[in-house]
Amino acid sequence: MKIIKSSPLKIIVVWLIFPIMLYTAATIIPSGLPTNTKQGLADLIVFLVAYFLNRLWFHQSINWFNADKIFDQFSTALPTIIFVAYSSAAMFFVKDMRFQMDVLIMTILVGLAEEFCFRGLLIPLFLKQFRGNAYYAVVGSSILFGLMHLINLKSISFGYVSIQVIFAISFGLLLGAIYVKTNNLLLVVALHMLKDLFPLLSPSTLREAAKMQFSMAALIICIVWLILTIIIARKQTKGLIIN
Repeated sequence: MKIIKSSPLKIIVVWLIFPIMLYTAATIIPSGLPTNTKQGLADLIVFLVAYFLNRLWFHQSINWFNADKIFDQFSTALPTIIFVAYSSAAMFFVKDMRFQMDVLIMTILVGLAEEFCFRGLLIPLFLKQFRGNAYYAVVGSSILFGLMHLINLKSISFGYVSIQVIFAISFGLLLGAIYVKTNNLLLVVALHMLKDLFPLLSPSTLREAAKMQFSMAALIICIVWLILTIIIARKQTKGLIIN
């Protein structure tokens, strides 16, 4: 992973791309389009803006794919693969789950936009700030990934958004550790997409998710999960310095 000159300003701008462009997309995308199409187009806009800003200003090297040491990459990703499989397993018993191409495309675009910004751009930028310390870079990018979900406060209660933030930080720690260890952004995009995909293939699951409210039990579970992912990310990046 090649690290090119960084600055705190670049980190802030990358973080702000999401809320700014999502709000901008909401004003320019026709309101009559299906929800999944609008979400996919919004994230495509985010990705394109981030991509061209990287070409023009950020100048960070993106490691899109790495075909070397596939078994080692799989071993690094195994905890996240298990988590994604476990969290999605119940969906296969939902009677109304059906394949939907628009959902698949939308989740690919969401994963692409978020991973490009928060792993592809922010981790190299944080590596420069933290003198190549991979663990600190993963933590920094994961915290900003979690805080990005505060934009949901416009439609969801603070209590429930706080759970989303903690969960996103946890998931970001796993994905970030995979990226710095494998130099394979498409791998983390795929894992992110799979995590989002299956719950969206069932109308009944979506209706139940829309009713979810804050609960202390869910908060405690998320905090425990956060502690576990900190341990995993710390172990996977121990002693890893990237210059």
